[in-house]
Amino acid sequence: MEKILIIDDEKNIVVSLASILEDEGYKVFFASSGESGIEKFKNIKPDAIFLDIWLPGIDGLETMKNILEINPIQIVIMISGHGNISSAVSAVKEGAYDFLEKPLSLEKVMFVLNRAMEYKKILDENKRLKSILYKNVELPEDVRKRIKKETTGIIEFDINDTKSLSKQKTVGDSNIFYGIGLHSGEKTGMVIKPLRVGKGIRFENISKSGYIPARIEYLDTTNYATSIRRDDLEAKTIEHFMATLHAFGITNLSIKINREVPIGDGSASDFCKFIKGSGIVEQDAFIPDIVIARTLLIGDDREDGKYIKVEPSNNFSVKYTAIYPEPLGRISYEFVLNSGEDFEREIAPARTYGFVDEINKLSKMGLAEGGRMNNFILIDNGKVINTKLRFDEELARHKILDIIGDFYMLGRPIKGKVTAQKTGHFENARMLNLIKENFL
Repeated sequence: MEKILIIDDEKNIVVSLASILEDEGYKVFFASSGESGIEKFKNIKPDAIFLDIWLPGIDGLETMKNILEINPIQIVIMISGHGNISSAVSAVKEGAYDFLEKPLSLEKVMFVLNRAMEYKKILDENKRLKSILYKNVELPEDVRKRIKKETTGIIEFDINDTKSLSKQKTVGDSNIFYGIGLHSGEKTGMVIKPLRVGKGIRFENISKSGYIPARIEYLDTTNYATSIRRDDLEAKTIEHFMATLHAFGITNLSIKINREVPIGDGSASDFCKFIKGSGIVEQDAFIPDIVIARTLLIGDDREDGKYIKVEPSNNFSVKYTAIYPEPLGRISYEFVLNSGEDFEREIAPARTYGFVDEINKLSKMGLAEGGRMNNFILIDNGKVINTKLRFDEELARHKILDIIGDFYMLGRPIKGKVTAQKTGHFENARMLNLIKENFL
């Protein structure tokens, strides 16, 4: 009896796929993570593997690379409901036989599997084995690159020059978050993994090697969101997740995405649950806070001016004032970041918002393709038209959420008071560079 291994952490997918395969006479085995999948593969030597791209711990593409290093002609069929065309191309390029999108259909599964089994027989019998083995000669170099990447730190500081220290933190377990991208509209996911001390926060791509440090040095654009880039890697709409990491003091973390962080419901509430569910672990090392020693100002800080200012303070706080035509009018809120729980209660629930007259403009720019009535506050003629506000000051609170996220691109906790009015991501980035010039 031919053996099939399913490596997927979604139980409903495993059950439905196993039912299809068992009805067709296959013996089915299961694994819910990349690590356990590799062990099952070694033990049972399956004829074919169905492998999800998004997995806790070792993601699907890394799992496949490990499997193909052991057996270069192993049939691997990648599956995902949160991938895109680039993920499919990368999977096949790295050695997958084919790529299936969820939800899976009986006809498609059996068509691909039957074709794959015929292909396997051919591989077993002809000289294509040599070409596949030859192609995989480069794998040791990829392994060396991965090792080099993991030992390259990005946090640099002189501990003797600091006035304030914080414990470095990471998460206890790898975890997965699913959703869609606000601006791309694509199904996507996010895998997080703990990192050792001094590694910082870094974004990786599910389809490519390398990483982008979540630092202001790698800022790519501030058009309606904060995005970073390094060479051909990009990470878009990172501010809400970065705000969550800032609030809970996470300093070392690997974040693997397609290109854009999932939007959730437009707030950071789901990210708070996600991080807490992954476990927050204090590490045996410290990181110095950035201490604002004197006032810095960008813009005009008169009553109705547009400005952002930072001042010395014993903690990190943000006061934001939004000014719109009536009936919205002047909306102001002040928040002191004393704990992740305070952030989760007062700031995280505040959602992204926009105006009807901007929608066509955003669409022409290829943005807001993932905006839905349940993840975006829509405003027309000064009135919210698609939902009920969670706070009277929800718009100002969301701007504070963005500032908390953007300011964490300095790579370290901050002690200073931020006051901003009528500003956005662009002004935040200007202030980060000014802080870097003066205090780093």
